[in-house]
Amino acid sequence: MHYLVLTTGSCGNCYIFSTGEDTIIIDDGVTYRKITEKMAERGISTSSIRALFLTHLHPDHSKGVGVLQRKLGIPVYISSVSNARNQSILMRQKIEREMLRTYEFGETIEVPGFSVTPFPTSHDSDGSAGYSFSSGGREYFLMTDTGVVPDEAWEPARRADVEFIEANYDDGMLDGGSYPEFLKQRIRGERGHLSNAVAMDFAKRTAERGNSLYFVHLSANNNTPQIVRDLARREVPSGIFCKVCERGELFEGFTDEEE
Repeated sequence: MHYLVLTTGSCGNCYIFSTGEDTIIIDDGVTYRKITEKMAERGISTSSIRALFLTHLHPDHSKGVGVLQRKLGIPVYISSVSNARNQSILMRQKIEREMLRTYEFGETIEVPGFSVTPFPTSHDSDGSAGYSFSSGGREYFLMTDTGVVPDEAWEPARRADVEFIEANYDDGMLDGGSYPEFLKQRIRGERGHLSNAVAMDFAKRTAERGNSLYFVHLSANNNTPQIVRDLARREVPSGIFCKVCERGELFEGFTDEEE
């Protein structure tokens, strides 16, 4: 598996996973030009894209979807709840209805090269989702934009060889920062984002030696990569690869097929 964290954070979010023959994308909050150029630079053909999965419909995760659909004609998956409750957003972002696919949480979606299972998250975008998926005998897990860790996340995370976990804010920075109180409460609320402390606790309770952990979606104002790196160094057991994906940074990784 060849995977790219194309960018992550409020500036945009996009995660690409490719076997070489088949590719899926999770979230598209970037321009068509950026996503296609960066894929081409790393030898991933746009003709290999089989599907795009959205965690939710906030613009930093979905603003590029309409153009990508029209250019490439790929199916886009969202939860049935998101579809039912966000019609105005779907129209505003010009997401093509005929290429939109919906799912129920817990069902497995088979696309060439991948088996994808969505689980519910808790965010202020109705029907938000995280994803676990398998390919080449390896298991992957992605959870971002959730105020709490859902019960449904624990088992797939423990199975995963590679985890992508939101570490959005540092409690002290958020408390002492300039945000108005209502915004602080929104961020730390049950439909907000994961704190560093909660993310790290989840990570160290689900990962095991030989796994890889990626901490994503760091706040530009209420967190720093160094804080997360220091926390991971203290909390995560040895033998687990940890990478803090900085805002706007492109990160590239690989896993071999399981023999």
